[in-house]
Parts: sequence; C-alpha cells; structure tokens
Amino acid sequence: MINILIVEDEPLAVERLKEMLDHVAPGNNVVGATTSVGETLQFFQNNPAPDLILMDISLADGSCFSIFEVCDVMAPVIFCTAYDKYALDAFQTNGIAYLLKPVTETDLRNALGKLDQLRETLNRSGKGVQQSFRKIGLGESEFKSRFLIKAGDKLLPVPTSQLACFIAEEHGLKVYMLNGSSYYLDYTLAELEEILDPSQFFRISRQAIVACEAVISVTSNIRGAVVSIDAVSGSIPVARDRAKNFREWLGQ
Repeated sequence: MINILIVEDEPLAVERLKEMLDHVAPGNNVVGATTSVGETLQFFQNNPAPDLILMDISLADGSCFSIFEVCDVMAPVIFCTAYDKYALDAFQTNGIAYLLKPVTETDLRNALGKLDQLRETLNRSGKGVQQSFRKIGLGESEFKSRFLIKAGDKLLPVPTSQLACFIAEEHGLKVYMLNGSSYYLDYTLAELEEILDPSQFFRISRQAIVACEAVISVTSNIRGAVVSIDAVSGSIPVARDRAKNFREWLGQ
C-alpha cells in the first residue's frame, strides 16, 4: 500500500481521481487532498511525506511549481493537467508522468506502472524513493539555496546566506540564523552535507555544521578547538580529527 496526496483545486477532478485509484490501485491510501500552494506547503510541514503525489499545475493561488521552489518535495509526482506546455518544467522537478486531462484509467494505470518500475530500480540500488527525490529540483546549482522553515503557524523561506549553523540537539536538529533566531528542521546532518555548498558550510563534528560567514573566531585549548558564533550562546567544539581541515577551509 502506498500513501497518495492529491493536489487539485477542482472538487470533481479530486473525486474522479479517487474513483480511478480505487479501480486501478485498490488498497492504496489517499492521505489528503489540497487545493492551493499554501495548503500544500502546510500539509508537507505537518504530515509525513506521501509516497506519491497526483498534482495539477494551475492551483487556486498560483502555479504548483512555486511549491518546489521553497519546499523539499520527497515524493515522485504524476502531473494531471489541462496544459501541455509545462511538460519540461514537470520533468525538471519530481515528475515521473505527465497526464493531460481528461485523465483516463489507462493513463493512470500506466503512470503507476512507471512508479512501480522506479521503486524496483531504486530498491535494487539500495536507495529509497524519498531519499532520491529529496535531491531533485535544486535548480541550476547542485546545492540548496533556501530552506522552508516552520515558525509557529507561518512558513518562512530562508536563504542559506542567512543561516549560521546547524546543531543536532536532544529534541532534534536545530538551525540557528544570523539574526539569532533558531528553529527545528526536519533533516539529518548527513542529508545536509549532501545539499549544502561545501565552500560555505563545514561539518565540524558529529553534532554541528557551521557557515563560514558566521564564524567569529576559532580558539584552541587543551581539549581541542572551539568555534565562536554570535547566533549561539557559548562555543561549539570542533572534533579533533576535523580541526586541521576546518582551519584550512576557513583560510581558503
């Protein structure tokens, strides 16, 4: 069974997709149906990532592609749209199929077949579907340029240039911003290492990644080196086996 999110602003189209899913993929679970960019972003912030998304392009408050600009979508997408001019954009994001309305059961069955083939291929290679799709849609650069951060009931798109460091704490991973504010982020440090620009961010230990622009000073003592960053109270230890490389990185 896979969990499916439907992103569609036409109620009749939502019901039609649910009916077709019951016929061509019985037993799968529709975990939600959102109608707008804002509602979809809220869903991603408050719920586990679905296994598949059926998504229209033109939504109640704008284009669905703005979702991918500020949010890490960790699922493959089957686009269901009345427009044929967005196919290239679709496959540059998480698209695995591009279906023109009216979508037929045959169209949907074939698209789901492509998903099954993709899952088998990734499983054989030892990669999960969500892990693979999390790295898609980073734009022309292979590194992430912004994060979507949940602050109370708001969603904040924050450029990486405003981030000071990431620290793994008891209750999760916390990102500290240059302005002194901090928020929990749904990532691991290992995942961040793969998507952050290594010329701007360095992992100084198993617990922390720091931004070059945020480092005020590096101090050595009997126990090793520590980093001072204005956004964080106290100093951050540097692992002994990373201290030399860290100093060299700072001096580049």
